[in-house]
Amino acid sequence: MSPDTTVLINLLENFVPEGEQESTNHKLFLERARDPINLTRNSDAHFTASAFVLNQDHTKVLAIFHNIYQSWGWMGGHADGDPDLLHVAEKETEEESSISNLTLLHPAPISIERIPVLAHVRRGVSVPEHTHLNVTFLFQANDSAELKIRPDENSGVKWIPLSEFVTTSLEPHMQVIYQKIIDRIQNGDIV
Repeated sequence: MSPDTTVLINLLENFVPEGEQESTNHKLFLERARDPINLTRNSDAHFTASAFVLNQDHTKVLAIFHNIYQSWGWMGGHADGDPDLLHVAEKETEEESSISNLTLLHPAPISIERIPVLAHVRRGVSVPEHTHLNVTFLFQANDSAELKIRPDENSGVKWIPLSEFVTTSLEPHMQVIYQKIIDRIQNGDIV
């Protein structure tokens, strides 16, 4: 039985896009949300959710060192049939860092983006080039909570100063996304 995508459609309808990139993506995301296949990895462009996690005083970002991308970045993952992308972002954060007491800082997604993923090998299986239709949520967590590496996903977990987070990433296309989010946080647009 296919999942009901109503939750995803409602989530996206509550997102207010900023700028041409997000306006264009917003229309595409709403269109893709109507077909449950885009909640699975069986589509060449499928939904993912990410968590941008700040510490209590909003001076640090929780980051993992992604084994596949060989770069520091946010936590997140594939919907894998779950239309509740907020749940996906929370679940992935706990799995990838062991942080479980997250506080949602903004009721709607704070960013959406199409993220290209190059072909790679994961757990011995070849993964073809595809696109993540990514929805990002903003959380807060305690920076004194114990962090744990998940060896099959990452080889590091740490808090990075907000002012250094963009340059800590080695992926130029992700630096643009991270900077957009940080600008929104610092301008008071979302927190």
